[in-house]
Amino acid sequence: MHDRLKQRLLNYMCIFFTLMCFGKLYLRDDSKVNDHQHLVGDSWSLNEHEIQTNLDKEYNRLRRNHAAKKPAGNVNSEDDEDDGVDYGAHKLAIIVPYRNRFEELKDFVPHMKKYLKEKKIRNHIYIINQADNHRFNRASLINVGHTIAYNDKCDYMAMHDVDLLPLNKQLNYGYPELGPFHVAGPNLHPKYHYEKFVGGILILTMTQFNELNGMSNKFWGWGREDDEFYMRMVDSNYKIFRHGSEITTGYNTFKHEHSVERKRDYAKLPGQKKSMFSRDHDTGLSTLVYNQKKRSEFTIDGYPCTVIDVELECDKNLTPWCDVPPAKKKRF
Repeated sequence: MHDRLKQRLLNYMCIFFTLMCFGKLYLRDDSKVNDHQHLVGDSWSLNEHEIQTNLDKEYNRLRRNHAAKKPAGNVNSEDDEDDGVDYGAHKLAIIVPYRNRFEELKDFVPHMKKYLKEKKIRNHIYIINQADNHRFNRASLINVGHTIAYNDKCDYMAMHDVDLLPLNKQLNYGYPELGPFHVAGPNLHPKYHYEKFVGGILILTMTQFNELNGMSNKFWGWGREDDEFYMRMVDSNYKIFRHGSEITTGYNTFKHEHSVERKRDYAKLPGQKKSMFSRDHDTGLSTLVYNQKKRSEFTIDGYPCTVIDVELECDKNLTPWCDVPPAKKKRF
């Protein structure tokens, strides 16, 4: 009788330790997955959505046709030198949501102007500087940038992180007629590698961005706005294009200049986390409210850009987490 009990206890202990070991392995593997991937994969029921890699023949044909057209309407810019080069029919707005990152900006503007000139892409850089005291709202700043660039007669836009500099000359910054083009795909971005990542550098036509009602205005603080925008594209049946095997530089395709001393605002206030994991059907371009304080034309090492100082309006009934209480601010 005692021998049976001992054997049972030994069996239970073996099962227990086996489960513990597997649990540790699972947690160890899971910790390798970055925050975005873990949250997207586990917390949202994502629709099946094809992301097209490699530039197919049809996409390349359209790019050649658009490049061959003469500019129509007011697409000329003070950026473009009178050097006899045909920059094509379109004008790209590089929209950079910004706050307190001047060291990165000093590298970004000259690099992008030289890079896009070599690719013969007519462009203008808009630095959308959040000049209020609210928490940083990247998505709303992109909405502001779209509104201003659209009024300036740009016909397509790149949502562009200031710390991500393209190095490979074969990257596509052309007019994305077939659908949004994700330049910094997970196979190329140096940090984020999950399949449904659409951040870093994403190119859309102004019409596409309008049809999506822009980005959600609910995301104050760091993270998740790109994942919600992915859901907007999925729900609107957009095909998202990316580079595939034709780009061979992998994670060395970009220079990532993220400042290590700059801390991110990870604070989550009551109600915020639930909102971050929900598809926002209520806010976007149509609900954007902001005050443009100042528009300034700058040159950095001789390369022009426009800096727009804006104050975003926060509806505290809708997003009471746009400001962090003083006690919370010490944590980040």
